[in-house]
Amino acid sequence: EPFLHYYRDRDAKEIDLLIEGAGKLSPIEIKKTTNPDKRLTQVFSVIDKSPLELGTGAVLCMAEKFSAFDRDNLIVPIWLI
Repeated sequence: EPFLHYYRDRDAKEIDLLIEGAGKLSPIEIKKTTNPDKRLTQVFSVIDKSPLELGTGAVLCMAEKFSAFDRDNLIVPIWLI
């Protein structure tokens, strides 16, 4: 079973959900928007200093269909979970 974490640092950078499993950290942002902006994934870089590998990131939102910003960051509609 993966471990679930919330991340916030002293600079107020936060990641809503970090899923730790199989030696990777997968960051998830949760937003109410139907059209998420790729800039939401910029905060994922704060975990680059982690000894664990950065896994696939995602923005969980109200989008109508599953898609991706790029090969490392997905757009996941809430109805899929």
